[in-house]
This record gives sequence, structure tokens and C-alpha cells, in this order.
Amino acid sequence: MGAALPSTPTSTVISPPAIQGPAQHETAQHGAAQYYSPNIRERFGVQIAANLSSLTVQSTKYAEIGYAFDERAFAKRTQARLQAGGLPTAVPQGWPKALRGPLVWTGSDFPDQSTFSYDLTDQDKDEITAALRRLKALGKDGKDVNRESFPLPGLQKKLLQIRDDVYQGRGFAVLRGLDVQAFDDVDLLTVYLGLSSYVAEVRGKQNHRGTMLIHVLNTTEAIRTENATVEMPFHTDLVCDVVSTLTKGCGGSGGSAIVASAWTVYNELAATRPDLIHVLAEPDWPFDTFTRDPPFYRRALLYLQDGKVITNFSRRCLVGHATTGPRTPGIPGLTEAQAEALDALHAIGRRHELRTSMQAGDIRFVNNMGLMHRRNTYQDDEPRDGGGLDQRRHLLRLWLHNPNACWSLPPPLRLAWERIFRDPERDGHWDLIHLDESGKLQSNLVWKDNDGGDGDDSYREGARRSITTVPGITRTMLPNSEETTDVITTTTACD
Repeated sequence: MGAALPSTPTSTVISPPAIQGPAQHETAQHGAAQYYSPNIRERFGVQIAANLSSLTVQSTKYAEIGYAFDERAFAKRTQARLQAGGLPTAVPQGWPKALRGPLVWTGSDFPDQSTFSYDLTDQDKDEITAALRRLKALGKDGKDVNRESFPLPGLQKKLLQIRDDVYQGRGFAVLRGLDVQAFDDVDLLTVYLGLSSYVAEVRGKQNHRGTMLIHVLNTTEAIRTENATVEMPFHTDLVCDVVSTLTKGCGGSGGSAIVASAWTVYNELAATRPDLIHVLAEPDWPFDTFTRDPPFYRRALLYLQDGKVITNFSRRCLVGHATTGPRTPGIPGLTEAQAEALDALHAIGRRHELRTSMQAGDIRFVNNMGLMHRRNTYQDDEPRDGGGLDQRRHLLRLWLHNPNACWSLPPPLRLAWERIFRDPERDGHWDLIHLDESGKLQSNLVWKDNDGGDGDDSYREGARRSITTVPGITRTMLPNSEETTDVITTTTACD
């Protein structure tokens, strides 16, 4: 369970940093890495100043709330706030009393997986193989693949329907039937990028290092135990229109992909607790940047933009995680109202959630603006014959953006999207992993963006590095995510 926040923080004021130039980018006042690059600071100085306009840490008693959802604490907090009274009885002015459309649903609306999944036919698979051969003939790296260089004349109809489902429909879809054993790791990643480019072609950097692909899997006994016992709370990934995963392995049991409509959650709040919509929409939620400068920033969790309600939050960035990312000392915690609102998102989400099955080869696409997601506990199979990665729950994760289909974003989220999808001062790194004969996890930089394409082509010949011997590599919580794992990254920060 996540550690509770300190109950009586010290009052202090953390001054917003000036909009700095390139020479000041690497370190801040106390040697911390800058959260915003000079390029982003130059283009979004006004919005950054707004996010940092009040970094005063008040002398107040913060709510005791941890990473794991605590049913009893939530019920007690709700009772206390209702008894105190004085809460708003209507949604904020100008906000809808109810949202309507295909994004409003509950889990029982989907009797089986066929209502939201698309199966690959043999003809589809032949098109994929042909597109891969064509890309190789062009001499292009997989990281540079797009719809034009990966033509799928028949399959594209399904993929474009998935795009519409995600951005304009129910908010999620599954492409099922890809044979992950039919490709080596580099080709499989290339195929994944080629298919996903029909839904959203721009890929984002998922941490401060610029990691483009996150591997979600157990790699130590401590992490294995935690994922087998701690149920992940509902959240969104912080910075993308669409979060996508390719399932390489399912593990033994559990680990279901669970989604819930944030629009359905909004409607229930509007009907029963409109005061919590006020709380969620206030731009005063303290997001931890985890050792960077500034140490935190403030913004809302809920936005109304062009008639659409956008929900965007990471529980870990708001309350910390006891073992993989404790909250930065000295920054503010959550108020009692914020703690109740955060837990309400999870509690209502559970009532309307949809649990979907997983198969190797599944590619999931989830609207990260209108849906929340989580997973239940899971266990990997016992190692056999050396314990390869195929015996573990192993997902590849992408952050995706479609400039033409993305919803209109409010200024605080436009700033966040620019950091991830249009920050030329951070190179993109594409890493793949495997287990060697001794069972040790190995990593290799396959491609690097903005470097003229000179990634490490020796991957196919087996020249790989051990994750335990690469300088600067740390075990960490997935950046901007709730998933506990060992990953290739050089920061524990949420981006």
C-alpha cells in the first residue's frame, strides 16, 4: 500500500523558476534537471508561468491517502464531508448536467469481446508481411514507419474504423490475432508501429530520457510479489491522446485489461456529487515532478473543452508510491476534498468497468482523454526451460497522438502534449529487451531519433547490454504510469 502523506507539512514558498535559456537547461537551483526544456519554455512561457504561479505550500493538515485505494478511508472521508455540509449542489457554471454519446457506457453494455475487437484474417496477415518486406526494401528503420511506407490496402479499413472507435466512438478497441512468434523482436516492433500509425501516427517520449517504448513486465521477486497482491487503481496516462499496448505474453493468471468510461463517471458525479466536479476542475492539484525543477506544478484533473469533458491524472504523481516513487518531501499534499474526489473516480469507475480478456498478439487502443484504465493483480507462470519472457505478462506500450483526430486540448494539456510529442531537444530512444541464457535481463538501443539513424544495428547479431550493468539505469515505476515493473529508463519521474 502507498505511504500516507505527512499530516503537518512545513509552510514554505517555492519560487517559480525564470524562463531560462539553453545554458541553464541541465540543472536548476539545486542541481535538479529542468522539467521544461528551453524550447518548450520559449514557446509556452505564459502557460508555464500560470502552472507555477502559486507554488506556496500552505500550513495545513493534508489528507492521509496512499497509492492503493482504501475503501474504509474513502467512506469515512465522504461521511465527514457530507456531514460538514456547505457543498455545491450543482455542476460548475457552463458545465453539462449530463454527457451523451457513445462514450457513455457501462461494462454490461458489452456482452462479449466481439463487440469491440477486430480479428486479423489470413489476408490481413499476408498484407502485414508484404508491408514489412516493402519497408525493408526501402531501407527505412521501423521507427520511421508511417501509413505511406506501410501500405495495407485491405486491412486499413479495419484500422481506420478502430481510429474512429477510439476518437469518436466508445473510446477503445482491440486488434486481435497478430502472431508474435512469427517475427523477431525488431520486426515485431516495426509491425506494431506500422499498424498503430493508422490510428495515430505521432509517438511520444515516455520519460525524461526520451524512452519511446516501455516494457511492462515483472523482473524481480519484489515486483512480482507486489503485482500479485496490489490491485492497480484507475488512472489515465498523463500525456497522450491514445495509450496503446501490444501483448507479447499474458503470464499465468490475472492482469486483465480493465477500462471505464470517464464520461459515465462524470454523469454519476453530476447527478449525485456535483461538488466533486468543482474540486476536480480546480487548477490547484499538486503534481509531483520527482526531483526536477520545479519540484511540482498545479493544474486541474478535469477540463471542459469544446463540449467534451477531458479527464487526465496519475494517482502516483498526486500521492506517490511507497516503494517505487515516494512523494517528494516538502511539496504539498492533497486536501480532504481532493482525496475524496480522487478516490471517487476509482470507486465509481469500478461500478461501471469492463474487464477484457488478453491474448498474445492483442493490440489495444484506449482513448486517454475520455477513458480511465487499470489492471487487477496477476501472477506469471512458473519458469520453465530457462524461464523466457514468453512465460511472463509482457506488454509493449506506446503513447500516441493523432493531430487530426485529437480532441481540442485546453492550454495546460497543450503544454503537456508539446513536451512529449514536439520537444526536439530530447532524443527518442527505442530499446528492446530479452533474457540471456543465464536468465539475466538484457537491453539494447535499437534506434535513436534525431541522430541521423545511427542506432545499434548489432541487435540482430546478439550484441546486447545487461540492464544491471548499464550506467544510469534504474529500476523504477513506469513514468507517467501506475504500472510497477523494471524498465529501461533513467528517471523515476512522471512526465
